Amino acid sequence: MKKLTLWKKTVGLALSAVLVLSMAACGSKEETPAPAPAETPAEEGTEDQQPEEAPAAEAITLRLGHTQSTEHLINASAEKFAAMVEEKTNGAVKIDIYPAETLGTNTELAEACSNGDVDFYISATGQYTARYSPFTIVEAFYMFRDLDHMLKFYESEAHQKLVDGLAEECKVHILADLYYGARQMTTSGKALNTADDLEGMKMRAANEPLPIAAFTQLGASPTPIAYNETYLALQQHTVDGQENPPASISAMKFYEVQDYMNLTYHQFQMLSIFMSDAAMQKLSQDQIDVIYECAKAVAEEHNPQAIEQEQGFIEEIGKNCELVEPDIESFRTKIAPMYDQFKDQWIEGMFEEIQAM
Repeated sequence: MKKLTLWKKTVGLALSAVLVLSMAACGSKEETPAPAPAETPAEEGTEDQQPEEAPAAEAITLRLGHTQSTEHLINASAEKFAAMVEEKTNGAVKIDIYPAETLGTNTELAEACSNGDVDFYISATGQYTARYSPFTIVEAFYMFRDLDHMLKFYESEAHQKLVDGLAEECKVHILADLYYGARQMTTSGKALNTADDLEGMKMRAANEPLPIAAFTQLGASPTPIAYNETYLALQQHTVDGQENPPASISAMKFYEVQDYMNLTYHQFQMLSIFMSDAAMQKLSQDQIDVIYECAKAVAEEHNPQAIEQEQGFIEEIGKNCELVEPDIESFRTKIAPMYDQFKDQWIEGMFEEIQAM
């Protein structure tokens, strides 16, 4: 009996010990902190990465069209203008150049710029005179006595009135003016020694009110032909002659199909860099200011260069066709009555203001 009692005690103590150890183990499990979750590997290139900045705005690309050849100084100045704008805007504004009627004739480009289908356009203001007739005053033959007289007008308040009126009426803004040249008449078959020699001649004319009226007044038969079609028209004798500055006569090689270049100096002309109103709506005021600044900088470089080159072009053309120095006063006298046809379209007093400069 004692042995049995002792065995029972031994078993009981063992069971008690097991129970105590089990309870201790359970307590230990509850108090042990759970292991930290494994770190998710960082994506490549994101270590210590700052929040991404918003992407830069996409560059605005605008189009500039003109009718001059790629060899013409006007095209070179257009390219400089585009490069300068891109640089000054840090690439935010880009301008693509389309020369040689790539985007259309002068008439088509003028309309496209006014409508906003083309952003920039380089040409004479004559393309807009059908809709804003006061600007015909600068297209009038012998309106300016000489180059200095014309340049003085373009720096005057009178000219600024025309610029403001054009912007309001045609939705185009003149950024700057580029010297195009003193326009001269070339002819085949007959030299122009006096204005009377134009009688009955077929002359290519820009499709603008004033050149057509001027040739009619001088007794010629004006024939509107697109600029890039003029060479063929001269070659095929569709017309007897044309008129343009020496730089254009040289670039278009009109001297190859003409016998005479008659130094009539009937018009000293600037071409304008136009910007459409619609294009301005795409830009900030700072960008617009930069564009004006670049246009004026290009004009300051272009104009002395164009003036200097002009005499060289005359001499070069003279190697291929005869240079004629006509009686310019006979042209002035014969054209003068035409002014009365247009004075009611001009800003009151502007004709007198120009002549007094």
